[in-house]
Amino acid sequence: MKKLLYILSLAVVFVSCKKWLDINDNPNTPNEDVPTPDLRLPPLIAQFSDCYESAGTRAAFVGQQLAVTYAVNNNWNLTRWYSNTSSANWPWQCWYVNSASNIAPLIKSAQKAGAYHYIGAAKIMKAWGFGTLADFYGMMPYDQFDDPGTITPKFDDGAHVQEQVLLLLDDAINDLQKTQLPGAPPLSKGDILNKGNVDNWIRLAYGLKARYLNHLSKKSTYNPQAVLDATSKAAQTTAQSSVLQYVDEGPGVPDASKEAIQYTNTGLSSRITQLYLNYLTNNYTGAPSGASNMTDPRLDLIVPSMADKNGVLIRSRGVDMSSDLPKTGPSSYTYNAATNSFSKPDSVYVILRKTPYAPAPGDRIQSTGCWYTRRGAKGLLVTNAEMRFIEAEVLFRQNKLTDALTAYKAGIRAHMALMDIPSATIENYLASTSVVQNAAGLTMSHIMIQKYIAMSFSPEQWVDLRRMNFCADANGNYNEATGVYKGFKRPSHCFTDAYPNATDWPRRFAVPSYEINYNIKQVLAANPNADKPIYLNQPVWWDQP
Repeated sequence: MKKLLYILSLAVVFVSCKKWLDINDNPNTPNEDVPTPDLRLPPLIAQFSDCYESAGTRAAFVGQQLAVTYAVNNNWNLTRWYSNTSSANWPWQCWYVNSASNIAPLIKSAQKAGAYHYIGAAKIMKAWGFGTLADFYGMMPYDQFDDPGTITPKFDDGAHVQEQVLLLLDDAINDLQKTQLPGAPPLSKGDILNKGNVDNWIRLAYGLKARYLNHLSKKSTYNPQAVLDATSKAAQTTAQSSVLQYVDEGPGVPDASKEAIQYTNTGLSSRITQLYLNYLTNNYTGAPSGASNMTDPRLDLIVPSMADKNGVLIRSRGVDMSSDLPKTGPSSYTYNAATNSFSKPDSVYVILRKTPYAPAPGDRIQSTGCWYTRRGAKGLLVTNAEMRFIEAEVLFRQNKLTDALTAYKAGIRAHMALMDIPSATIENYLASTSVVQNAAGLTMSHIMIQKYIAMSFSPEQWVDLRRMNFCADANGNYNEATGVYKGFKRPSHCFTDAYPNATDWPRRFAVPSYEINYNIKQVLAANPNADKPIYLNQPVWWDQP
């Protein structure tokens, strides 16, 4: 699942050295002064996006959005909620080695140039990375992570990390609101995410604040108004969302560094689950329904179809994770053009990659593909849609049901707009009985299941599942009547060493092997169970009352 995305060829760690005769700087050799901020920011954004979206792929497996064809490997283990030290490694490595280590040099370079907007962007990247992974792993080195004199840094709890993250975001907003010094490179010169739009970066910072403050929904310190204040200053439109556009250069291009991370990460083995399919088709307990139901226009963009022998497209079947199927299947399969047939009946579970890549007349469509896993897909990092669903949740908690309904519909509308669905189609769907029309009938399930769809392939999806306690009651037992994520059950092949009881659910990722192998003393000092399977079902700090 490891995915490397380099926009520019840049060294991972910048070091200074004694230059020959100390006369000139070699512009091709990285040091404290070279490269300039506009050259440092693109690879930082690219590497962080790899970290963030690779965490999102893992969340999609744990969160029962994706299944895999049977093989005892890391991805299959993730579908049974087993994150071993190997599957946990890449987001950690991609963050600390490829991303975080480059933030201080970027800030230092930007300070010398008076490039305050680059300083603000760098601080946002730092806050975003640590905030995401602290939620993912529960604890991680923060205070000592870049201390050159510390070989075995201490682990900080996620609560401490979030405190620092919120301070960083405020600092970043201040830097972005400053006027850069004359001669400083404009942000547009090095910004591959928001194209130099400073306002978008400020909105990104507020969006992250809203996200992290809303994580506290189980805590006594939860402040709904602070969350709403942040969403009001975050993205309000598609254009204000932070979306990374990947580049499809075709299957014949040997350099795949620009292709979408989800295209690489899901490969040929990933499949849509029955739960995900049920949510997209409104086939769950309490789903909105009525006389004017309408098919969700996102359905065939997300769920792949294949053609039968007569050329009729048939939508993929979903893998039921609570059935016995994931214990030994579904099977992988091949297509034989000579016989126009598939090698296994499990071809009904269609691959996510569009196949053929460029169908010729007469070719059988083996898969129409998935919008999220296209080679040139969009990375929906922090969006208008997410902010609207956060508002819907908060307003629902405040019993402001009419406003919550408006925000719920706005979230659906915003996600569909991000997927480039025509506005007329969107409005027709929002007016149908497949969407809640009466504020009194709106439930938290309606809001969060729609957010589940909008946050596909995002680590935030798993944050929400944990905050809402999956489909369990207060005692942790699966409860269809009171649970939020209707139909979300323990997988049949659940890793019982980590989840021995029916009330156990996936709460954090394993500590990566680098830390277990070389920093075990600090790991165990932070959590004595960190090297045991049961560590995976221990709630992170915001997941506790």
